[in-house]
Amino acid sequence: MKKSNVVLLVVVLVLAIIVTVIYFSENTDKQKVYRDFAVEDTARINKIFLADKNNNSITLERKDGVWYVNDEYRARRDLINVLLTTIRNVEVSSPVPEATLDKVLKDLSVKGIKTEIYQDNKLVKTYYVGGVTMDNTGTYMIMEGSDIPFVMSIPNFSGYLTVRYLPDIKEWRERVIFNYRFEEIAQVKVEYGRNPEDGFIVTRIDENRYGITHVDGSNVNFPVDTLAIKEFISRSKFIAFEAFITEELQQHKRDSLLAEPMAARFEIVDKNGNAKSFRTYLRQNINQAVDDDGNLFDWDVDRLYGIVNNDTEVVFVQYYILDPITRSINDFNLNNRLEEDL
Repeated sequence: MKKSNVVLLVVVLVLAIIVTVIYFSENTDKQKVYRDFAVEDTARINKIFLADKNNNSITLERKDGVWYVNDEYRARRDLINVLLTTIRNVEVSSPVPEATLDKVLKDLSVKGIKTEIYQDNKLVKTYYVGGVTMDNTGTYMIMEGSDIPFVMSIPNFSGYLTVRYLPDIKEWRERVIFNYRFEEIAQVKVEYGRNPEDGFIVTRIDENRYGITHVDGSNVNFPVDTLAIKEFISRSKFIAFEAFITEELQQHKRDSLLAEPMAARFEIVDKNGNAKSFRTYLRQNINQAVDDDGNLFDWDVDRLYGIVNNDTEVVFVQYYILDPITRSINDFNLNNRLEEDL
């Protein structure tokens, strides 16, 4: 091949490369497409911001190994783990079909949940989470700055991912009332609204000695079962509730419950003198549960109402959780244990 032909071929190839680069650059400017949603190293994630178009927003932040929501409440560890797993494993399942592209883009702009992910306090990823696909196997998402959304999923799971990103603070808050170590508890007080004579106060005198009195502080007239007291304190150290009642009903329900006789009040005082308490109230038999003879129970047999956080919030509490600490003062009479052993 002549030298002039070689030079000409090189020039043509160079021009072709330049034209190709310009073409794709121009088209990229017209339509930006980003599809790298996942953040693999979730151990370095220390903050996640979620916000919807209705001005609901939360900030999840990890401090000293503990996750908090809005820098005020501990966050639910189960939901944090699910979200971090989703952030790590989310991947593109397919492009959005052309026939539904405009609708999906509109829905994302109107209803999309903004998700900001930070590693070591540095923003590393921002995307928007939309609704579910028609077959309920994928979720629409779009990266910030991108023009094209995708159907997203995680391996071995077909379903709705949007609920994992909802910026509802009450869903993210830890549903715990009492959370103590055994040795932190100095005193537990239990009062009953309908049977006040059953109430009591158990007190840790020192490392191996415990006492019990009536609620008014008067002494009991029976030998004290120390093992029963230790078991009771151990069962009291961690108490959780099931759920909050809806926000719209909170104020009305709280006011109406406080006007009624309480079922019980539980209070723990720690060794530093700090006290924390909650009240419970009977709940109507809304589900129409019946006994073995077909008679309606007077009250709900599965749940009570609870008023927690300094009498400010109404929650549902299960009898299953409270039954182990719903004790009468007579349950700590040593003579009862001795009779059982006979």
